[in-house]
Amino acid sequence: MGDATNRTGILAPHRKLISKLRWEAHKWLHEQGYAEIVLPSVWAQSEEYGVEEFSLSHSRKSSDLDLRLLQSPEFPLFNAMAEGVTRSYTFGRCYRYEADASFSDGNYLMEFEQLVFAQSGTTVEEMAALTDQLVIHLAKALGLHLDQREFFHLGPGGLVPEHITNGLAVESLVFLTLPEESTLAHRDQLLKRLTEVGARCFALDASADAPGPQALAARQRYLIETNDANRGVVEEIVREAAGPGLNATWNIYPPFGWRPSEVTDSTYKVRSITSRRERAADGSECIADAEFYLGALEVIHIRGYADHTQFLENLQHAGLPDLRRRYEYLLPALETAPSGMVASFIGWERLVAVLLGLPSASDVPYFPRAGNGAPRW
Repeated sequence: MGDATNRTGILAPHRKLISKLRWEAHKWLHEQGYAEIVLPSVWAQSEEYGVEEFSLSHSRKSSDLDLRLLQSPEFPLFNAMAEGVTRSYTFGRCYRYEADASFSDGNYLMEFEQLVFAQSGTTVEEMAALTDQLVIHLAKALGLHLDQREFFHLGPGGLVPEHITNGLAVESLVFLTLPEESTLAHRDQLLKRLTEVGARCFALDASADAPGPQALAARQRYLIETNDANRGVVEEIVREAAGPGLNATWNIYPPFGWRPSEVTDSTYKVRSITSRRERAADGSECIADAEFYLGALEVIHIRGYADHTQFLENLQHAGLPDLRRRYEYLLPALETAPSGMVASFIGWERLVAVLLGLPSASDVPYFPRAGNGAPRW
């Protein structure tokens, strides 16, 4: 193809790199002792987020048989783990309708992939550290350097002592990475401008308050907290100041209920019906989940699963009728499920797009469709 582009607008050399990343992921997971399994794309009604799934019909299929396309591999994987399958991974197909097809960044796809690896007898923190190593490995395969020591953690105070906690909601943040050639005067002037428009600035390194020019390198990355009134101007200031950077950031143990300002398509009154619940030191109820942001885009979600008792309680908290009947098939396996079931769900197209510096996730698959099914080519 030479320099010609295919209909997704991607130069041919990127196709080789996309294929290489998939191969590197397989190789790394096998080296860590994970066995590949194949999960179904057709499943019973689950509606993981309380959102309608695609129903399957056939002239010879009984109307009593309700089959759906998976929104994510979560429920078959959850069932398999509860029955004893462990240290496994899969590239799972996901089919999800997004009513708004006007997303300009191309990161919302109707059909996409999740790379999922899971095991029992572990913790969210251990799985996050392992996920870090996979991301670092994939970045290295492309000649990118990521240092795990730079991976920033947000989380509720008192739940896990080593978390760096600012009590911030990730959706309110803008990430700032200053160029290496930035001076102290430039940095101070920039932070002053951001403060003047009502933003709050947090250095991402614990040594960022150290005095002297020698500490400048430790003050290159910031979280900028915005609000509805100033987000636009903050983003403009940041764009003028620096490139986006990768800014690897974990948001760990989010609240069980939705924040008042959050916008979600879920019909559930809670963030998750499968997650294990924990209690933070301030009394707030959290879930054993973790969201990983790279290049200011959420690319990975880790989930620590509830046991039989908490799962039933979560269904009650969800606030929709008849959920227990819908998930009856999961309950027998959960009664004898192993402890410490945790899975890492990687939005494969999103991760690849960020690592390759592509404009959006829709530039990764050959046949991308917008969230409502409209072709993007």
